[in-house]
Amino acid sequence: MELGQSELFSPYRFIGVVTGSVAPSVRSVFVGKKSTCSVLCPIDNVILQYNGSNLRPIGSSDPVVGKITAVASSSSCVFAAHNKTISALPFCRNITDSIDVPEDVKMMELIGEQIVAVDTKSEIHVIGTSPDLHPILTIENGENFQISAIIHPSTYLNKIVIGSTTGLLRVVNFKTGKIIHEFEDCFESAVTFLAQTTALDILAIGLESGKILLYNLKLGSVLHMFQHDSRITCITFRDDGEPTMVTADCHGSLAVWDLETRELIGKITDVHSDTINRLHFIPGEPIMISASHDNSLRVWIFDSADSMPRELVRLDGHSLDATNVRFINKNHLLSAGLDGSVRKYDVTSLSMRNNMGKSAIEKTKSKNPSDEGHGVLEIVAGWQREANWNNVFCRHKNTTKITTWQTRNNTSGDFVINHDRFSNNAKFVDANASALCLSSCGNFVFVGYSTGHIDQFNTQSGRLIHSYTHSHKKSQKKSKTPRRAPRQDSNDTPIIPSKITSLTVDQRGQELMSTDENGFVTFWNLSTRQITAKLFKKNSKLGMSSKCPTNSLVAVVSILENGKESVVLIDSVCHKIVREFEKVGKSVNALTFSADGRWLLVADNEAYIRVYDVPTAHMIDIVMLSKPCISMSFNETGEFLATIHKEERAVYVWANKAVFLPYVNIRALDPDFLPTRATSNDGPQVCIDDDEDSIIDEEIRAMRELQIDSTSITFSGLPLSRWANLPDFAKIKERNKAVLSVKKIKQAPFFLSAIPTLEGFDFQSDDLQLDPALSDKLISDKRNMLELESSFTSLLKSTKCEEDLVNAFRTLQSMTLSAIDFQIRSLDLESVSLLLRMLLVVLKSRKQFELVEAYLLVTLKLHRILTRSIITTATLQLI
Repeated sequence: MELGQSELFSPYRFIGVVTGSVAPSVRSVFVGKKSTCSVLCPIDNVILQYNGSNLRPIGSSDPVVGKITAVASSSSCVFAAHNKTISALPFCRNITDSIDVPEDVKMMELIGEQIVAVDTKSEIHVIGTSPDLHPILTIENGENFQISAIIHPSTYLNKIVIGSTTGLLRVVNFKTGKIIHEFEDCFESAVTFLAQTTALDILAIGLESGKILLYNLKLGSVLHMFQHDSRITCITFRDDGEPTMVTADCHGSLAVWDLETRELIGKITDVHSDTINRLHFIPGEPIMISASHDNSLRVWIFDSADSMPRELVRLDGHSLDATNVRFINKNHLLSAGLDGSVRKYDVTSLSMRNNMGKSAIEKTKSKNPSDEGHGVLEIVAGWQREANWNNVFCRHKNTTKITTWQTRNNTSGDFVINHDRFSNNAKFVDANASALCLSSCGNFVFVGYSTGHIDQFNTQSGRLIHSYTHSHKKSQKKSKTPRRAPRQDSNDTPIIPSKITSLTVDQRGQELMSTDENGFVTFWNLSTRQITAKLFKKNSKLGMSSKCPTNSLVAVVSILENGKESVVLIDSVCHKIVREFEKVGKSVNALTFSADGRWLLVADNEAYIRVYDVPTAHMIDIVMLSKPCISMSFNETGEFLATIHKEERAVYVWANKAVFLPYVNIRALDPDFLPTRATSNDGPQVCIDDDEDSIIDEEIRAMRELQIDSTSITFSGLPLSRWANLPDFAKIKERNKAVLSVKKIKQAPFFLSAIPTLEGFDFQSDDLQLDPALSDKLISDKRNMLELESSFTSLLKSTKCEEDLVNAFRTLQSMTLSAIDFQIRSLDLESVSLLLRMLLVVLKSRKQFELVEAYLLVTLKLHRILTRSIITTATLQLI
């Protein structure tokens, strides 16, 4: 995720993404006699590295410029193709070398010390890797031969076999650039995959029609054919002595074949929910690694008697786009997606993750491919009842059912919440849940529907507590049998005649606030279950809302008839609108408060996140992203902000600079201000330095030089020890003098006639009489020493313009406290006048105010007689 310049947030990490659409690379690194296997998964512009045995994250590479389109690896280096560039990343960390290619690379093969890369125009580029990346050869294939697969057959020196979309095969010598042979056989279907079998001269060819051919290169004939149900995407072979072939198709199914009997051993359907793009057997072991577009990695072991694999390790994330994120405590968050699953992550660890499973709705949905499913749209969670019963509730797409979950056991709940009206009444067949909230005590969950109904359920049992309809409008007495469910009245007409867009319960648990599409804000007393107040937003309909965690403010999206949107802040205690932010973008996708309630974050559909300061109603920051944010959440301590973006499966975590840095440049921005995306081609730069404190100090120093507003007075930001004690520095020196007088040394060296003094030792004899001429010369020399100018005085006298005066002020500012006191004391009449002029110039700029005040006070105390003749009436008016 690309981030524009932001004063408040810095990228921390992304979580929830295991692998991407680009096929990963598997490499073995030998350490002594042992070998370790690692899986390299390119995701967007980075490469994640996993341990091949347990799929534990090992590390990630530095970001590259552009999206990675292909990756190849050896035991010593990793090569990544991105943005018409091929880069070398030793140890899968930082980029050490790069080379440009004419077009984007779509597939890449590492053969010895040479890279064979195929670009989008089906041109083959041969690139040497030693000692650095350098071009060797470019081979053109013509427009009629579009390369779709590539393989280097074993023992074929400097040869590659390429397959095309028309079903043709060619053998090319990538050292000479010549086409050695083109096979006459045309397979009448596009070649999708080429793999080397355990036998020499024989390749496995996967076709788009679902056929797998065992092809003899020397004879140019098909040895045998296997048939799959759909397009072949991967083929691999066991090399531990068992004649087994495993194939995968575009629907995520695995087929295991016996090469001796040439029969199908078995098939596992829906292993992955999307295309499998990588199958790899670990050399010499019955262990296979599979990767898929559904954002998952799996390790399989072939140890059963029927030669079928069983799953050993699984690492996965959301198979479809993520839709909602919610922090449940300081470091843990929940994310939900269109695949119907809820997952729990630790933002401080890459390996701590839990799959809480899929919802009961998603498990029982129809297998019809046209069924869109019921993905999760909203999560509400509370920690109050986490140890007792269900504390997480999810609202789903196109259904009135609410699913329950437990974060204590990281599992789904035992029941699904749903009102009987939606099952028994045909007129509610198109109804769906449109709003959801949890009470502050954690005992009740409130559900709003597109029909205007509002229902209250018990979180422990899922029992219906109350429906806010006309049939219950006058019932104020509590039921004597609280365990019995309310009677279903025939008059189930909702009080609110339009779609409920949001629900909020105050922190006291005494009042429920609902908003609807007609522009009404309704407040319900939860004790009497009656309407206590109503607000109306004229000519607008209300949308989503967000409750402040520290006070009674609720942010609500208001949509005018012309489509213009704004965000209003409602005080749920006073029942009044207290703020309105009009310029929040064209369409608001998400909004949330900071942990302390001081900031309001609003995300729109143009990939901007605006940050507003609630007390001043000013926009203080705007974050520009590459994709629109659709959900975001702050953790309870305000350290991290988690965001989810459109068409993304990852959860992006941003660090709050205001928490981690001692100084952040917060200033009011114009409401119409929009940042511009950087156009630099230098790419991302990563600074790794052992002395991080010095880097932070430089950033703080640069921030302090900035002036928030030209009409406001700005301080220097220097510590108090640099200027606060300057007016009383003489008193401090006097106070720090020794109380006892210096005593004479009892025994002095016999060869020195020295008398100890405060200045050192006096080696002059008491009876020494100086010559009068010599005495006059000494007095003259001392007078000349007193009349010498200091360096700062000379600098002042050499100034010719205001810029020189500002530079002189910076020089004085950089001195120590005692040096500043000495420099001001040694000024003469002319220099005092220049000093006052220097302070006046700095004062006009409204910067460094406390330093100017301290220096002026010292000058007036030390040179009060001189300043009387210098400061005129006109100068006083300027000051």
